Amino acid sequence: MSYAAVNSLNMYFEDHGEGAPLLLLHGGSGTAEYFSEAVPYFADWFRVIVVELMGHGRTGDDVDRSFHYHDMAEDMVEFMRVLGIESASILGYSDGGIVGLDMAIHHPDLVSKLAVTGANSRVDGYTAEAQESARTFVAGEAPVSEAYARLSPDGADHWPVFLGRLQRMWVVEPSFTAEQLRSIGIPTLLIVGDADIVTPEHAVEMFRTIPGAQLCVVPNAGHGVLPNDTILTFLRQAATDEN
Repeated sequence: MSYAAVNSLNMYFEDHGEGAPLLLLHGGSGTAEYFSEAVPYFADWFRVIVVELMGHGRTGDDVDRSFHYHDMAEDMVEFMRVLGIESASILGYSDGGIVGLDMAIHHPDLVSKLAVTGANSRVDGYTAEAQESARTFVAGEAPVSEAYARLSPDGADHWPVFLGRLQRMWVVEPSFTAEQLRSIGIPTLLIVGDADIVTPEHAVEMFRTIPGAQLCVVPNAGHGVLPNDTILTFLRQAATDEN
């Protein structure tokens, strides 16, 4: 459990195992604890690095910066530079997956493989219900997350500020173009639950657009499903194909 000085942030991260780097990126308003079961599983094969993004978990918020996926991706680029990581595989959930897509588009030399679960490329990739919820929920009325209250250096009182700042991003981002998705040249695995807030139709569209992408639709599963065996097979097969 360590911290790295990244741009304006004191970024919390955990470093487990040995081998090729695998960067784990959590979802919006979440923490590294989302990957609590995945970390020991993947650490048998990789150097697993779990990061908490700006304002999430033990990484403090910077209210002078608005939330944007591209800016969070640039934070991860700087984080990798600080740790001396030249290239890494990325496993991202929801917002973390969108950050991974942004990195693959703008910094393809830094991303060797990309696996994302519950990640969309445009706002209209969400279900209509999820889009409406993102537009209409009131941050000041949302109960504070137990993990946020326990971990955040900003304190539980900052929760509605933090959530409101995320909301302003969620209603307009991401907005990747088809051309940007077609530019992704690394092995990519797209994972979606058949009851996800990202529609299966949108996942298929991304699958058809990203060259050589693989698609895993998990039955009877919602947002954030993490089929570790499938992900490990993808990561190890991609590594074998490169050698």
